[in-house]
Formats: sequence, structure tokens, C-alpha cells
Amino acid sequence: MNKQKGNPWQMVAVVGSMGMEVILLTIGGAWLGRWLDTVWQTKPTMLIIGVLVGIVLGFVSAAYTLKASLKE
Repeated sequence: MNKQKGNPWQMVAVVGSMGMEVILLTIGGAWLGRWLDTVWQTKPTMLIIGVLVGIVLGFVSAAYTLKASLKE
């Protein structure tokens, strides 16, 4: 981002993108975990693991997005 008078809308877009990454990956992990629970008959185990993996991947992805936007 430009050090002199950066565009505030660009930062809003980056923050929104980071939020969507975290939310979508968490929902995707929950969906996959729930589906694996029905296939393998492991009621809440895969759901919990899927949510946790989705949260971790979401924050890692958001960190890479932030890092890339700060390089610009």
C-alpha cells in the first residue's frame, strides 16, 4: 500500500477479503467434517476437526493476503 495518502477503500477491500476467507474456509471445513461424520459414523469428531482446520487455514490465508497487500 502506498505510504503517502493510501486509498482507504483499498484497505476496506483487503479487510473484507480476509474476513471472507476466514468465514468461507471455516464453513467449508464444517461442511466437510459433517459429511465425513455421516460417512464414517463419527458423530461430532470430524465436524470439530473440520471447523478447527478451516479456522487455521482461514487465518493463514488471511495472513498471506495481508502480506501481499502490504507489499504493494
